Amino acid sequence: MRSLPATLPILFLSEISFLLGHGLIMTLLGVRMSLEGFPSQMAGLLMSSFSLGFVIGSYLIEKRIRTVGHIRVFAACAAVLAVTAMLHGLWVDPWAWLVWRLFGGAATAGLLMVMESWVSGESTNDNRGRVLGWYLVISTSSLAVGQWLLNVADPATFVLFSVSGILFTLSLVPLSIYRIHGPTRSSHEVSSKISLRELYRRAPVGLVSAFTAGLMVQSFFAMTPYYGQEIGLSTAQTAQFMAITTLVALVAQWTLGRISDRLDRRKVILCMALVMAVSGAMISVAARFDFWVLLVVACFHTAMLHTLYSLSLSHTNDWLEPEETIQANAKLLIWYGIGSVVGPYSASLIMEVTGPDGLWLFLGGAALALAMFVMVRLYSYKGVDPEVEQEPYVAAVPMVESTHYLSEMDPRFEPQQFELDFEPSYADDWAAYDNSEPQPEAEEEARY
Repeated sequence: MRSLPATLPILFLSEISFLLGHGLIMTLLGVRMSLEGFPSQMAGLLMSSFSLGFVIGSYLIEKRIRTVGHIRVFAACAAVLAVTAMLHGLWVDPWAWLVWRLFGGAATAGLLMVMESWVSGESTNDNRGRVLGWYLVISTSSLAVGQWLLNVADPATFVLFSVSGILFTLSLVPLSIYRIHGPTRSSHEVSSKISLRELYRRAPVGLVSAFTAGLMVQSFFAMTPYYGQEIGLSTAQTAQFMAITTLVALVAQWTLGRISDRLDRRKVILCMALVMAVSGAMISVAARFDFWVLLVVACFHTAMLHTLYSLSLSHTNDWLEPEETIQANAKLLIWYGIGSVVGPYSASLIMEVTGPDGLWLFLGGAALALAMFVMVRLYSYKGVDPEVEQEPYVAAVPMVESTHYLSEMDPRFEPQQFELDFEPSYADDWAAYDNSEPQPEAEEEARY
């Protein structure tokens, strides 16, 4: 940590406090909705509202960051999150919660944009991989520990909402008591536009996988606490289930990433989708035996689930020119966000019809649909894609809606600087001038 730029350890302290609160409020809301007797479709609608707010915030708050700076936007968004967290406990009403989640999603997007752009701006080509590694470990660990905090008090009371609000407020302290500056940029990226149609033509598996990842990841985080309460898990077991299945992502990111560097990433995504489809069907059966059997089977499912977006991002980048990555990654995130909006509510509708097991029916069905699409692209599509040289795998953070700034921390990213020579070099021009070649002016004169 000492080898990192001076401002990053301070930022990481704020990140830990923020993600502890975020991990707690995500699990707490699912549990509390079940305790309050909210119908499952309302639970899904509330979580889709968060994703919608996140997408809106991603577009609106970025301009404010450029206008007033990173620290002020961080302070404003942390304050909004602290207020909305406590409002959930003060006013327990599903329609009021719908509004709080919308604002909470926008504020969460603002905090993540501040952190990721800050980390990117303070990174260099020499330390970008190390910085990204710290960022991923801290993000995943803090989310998992935040879910453990569900055991601190009774979720039916106001206490845990207050704890979440306190953690969001404490994230302001490190940035407030140290005299630090915002991120610095020594160069600017040169990006090239790429249309959605062209992106799909080059990497259809990457685009569809990103949408499916948003569909499944947010459905998992939104509805699993609700599912745990419905099947009779205790509050402690629900917190344990969420924390362990989240931590599994750390090992899965590293292992599957290394495997995908050696094989066609589409085949790795196909295997992951098949594992999720099979484990999704087995979870409902495992839940009837024992909690630990349920946990083991669920870990196989979530290990694939939390890595899917990273693999889709890496596969897409294999088919792009360096200057196209920023625009393409932004489009992938848009489709991830669309999936995040659609997924929780769709899962809740299936749960309303089939019961709690409908969550895994939905997740397994989405994984099976992805597997069938990848198989068609690999084996049945006549215009088989040519082989390309794969870039090294780079992990992403699907658990907390990543923004396009994360692509700048990609170790493959190389800032480009163009130099314009305004000094005339007449000698070189005359040396390159070949009198033996007929010039257009000479040909025109010869006609007359």
